[in-house]
Amino acid sequence: MTMSEYLHGAYGDTQANGNRVSTDSESAIVCIGTAPVHTLALASGESYPVSKPVLVRNIAEAKKYFGYSDDWAKYTLCDAMHHFFETKGIGPLVFINVLDPTKAAHKSENATTVSKTPVNNIITIADGESVILDSVQVKTIPAEGDPVVKVKGTDYSIAYSTAKKTITITGITNLGTDALNVVYDTIDATGVTSDDVIGATDGLGTNTGIFAVKNVYQLTGVIPAYMIAPGFSSVPAVHTAMYQNSQKVNGHWDMWIFADLPLLNGSTPLTMDTVVTWKNSNGYNHPNETVYFPMIAGTDGNKYHLSVIAAANFLELLGENEGIPYHSASNTDAPIISKLWMGDSAANKLFDDEIINEKLNKNGIASAAFVGGRWAVWGAHAASYNQNNADYVNVAETALMMLYYVSNDFQARRPRNVDKPMTANDIASIVAEEQNRLDGLKAMGALIYGEAALDADSIANSDVYSGDFVFEFRVTTTPLAKSLKAVVTWVDDGFSTYFATGESDVA
Repeated sequence: MTMSEYLHGAYGDTQANGNRVSTDSESAIVCIGTAPVHTLALASGESYPVSKPVLVRNIAEAKKYFGYSDDWAKYTLCDAMHHFFETKGIGPLVFINVLDPTKAAHKSENATTVSKTPVNNIITIADGESVILDSVQVKTIPAEGDPVVKVKGTDYSIAYSTAKKTITITGITNLGTDALNVVYDTIDATGVTSDDVIGATDGLGTNTGIFAVKNVYQLTGVIPAYMIAPGFSSVPAVHTAMYQNSQKVNGHWDMWIFADLPLLNGSTPLTMDTVVTWKNSNGYNHPNETVYFPMIAGTDGNKYHLSVIAAANFLELLGENEGIPYHSASNTDAPIISKLWMGDSAANKLFDDEIINEKLNKNGIASAAFVGGRWAVWGAHAASYNQNNADYVNVAETALMMLYYVSNDFQARRPRNVDKPMTANDIASIVAEEQNRLDGLKAMGALIYGEAALDADSIANSDVYSGDFVFEFRVTTTPLAKSLKAVVTWVDDGFSTYFATGESDVA
């Protein structure tokens, strides 16, 4: 195979003639974005989950803690909610919402007032999806003097229906039959900026936006090992913050990023030819990420970010493999896909796996392709991969994922040994235990080599006298099969049997 020939898939060649050859998951995916939390009915003293990591196991919990909307362009977390929990039926996910209904930039400047007459002690507001539920006030309309403000929880209860997108105000006391003014603020999800998503940290425990990944482990008990931000990861500034917050979270955890490339460069559609230049010019080439292009049109009529499709398949694999990331999401079934989606300007284009391989995969961009008679996520290279810098680590996303897993797993288990006496027997015991774990990874096929030992340099440098023990893990990850080729050759060997059979029949 020449350097210019990029192979990814199953191939076959024919030859006119030839010679015979003798051949004898404690980790979680963190999803950052916007959710319709303004539709939640807050209890007294309760606040919105803004920049607060919440571990969510199913769609019921997602709706309870964050609300739900089918307007995924405005409420980006719902893309993941729907696909993970409803389409795939898998979880959990850690959600971090950055839409804040109390923030002036995220809501309408002026309140809305509508006049409603109770029917059977109920007021219904249609098209209530944008109403900030906690802002609703119900007031009388007096002929003169000040209106009487009804008290929520005493005079009435209020609820939002995700399915109907309606708000129902039900009288606890009699609301009467006269018209009432309903006053409320409305949300403006378009007011969420890249700065809101990126967030900030003061280095003293206050973390917002992407920086709130620092709060995941303490608040949820799971290791933040993977990160997605559908709808926002395609923004270079946001992507940069994702990368900056993916390394040594809390001083410990290394994260893998699933990111999307945009469909547009400004107002100009990106193409299979131009997206590679955009990717490299905007820094989407880190060793600890997989980047995806374009989006997909779903069989259900929705448009999905490929990072969501791939991350969901990957989480499913983690569930099947004890949380160990040695299986790539690449070449996993994605029946939700009807076609690749690059916008209306390319709506009639069909991209086969040859195009995906040549234009995207060989340049470190993953996608989806129709292969093996079905749609699949397609592309297992790290984003740092290209044919000129290919190495044993970036050729498969699972290589560095496995190194991260071994490191994160060690750090999750070993704090109990800290500040305890460390005898020679204790050291030997730790080495033996770690070796057993590596042997287990080898036995299941996650590694092909693994050796644990106390680092000799730490002994030579007398680090042990300071209480600093360094354990070295030498591992070789199991390679992925990037391509399989069948070489089919015409030979005349069969004629000897052919003629021998004919002579036998004549006799």
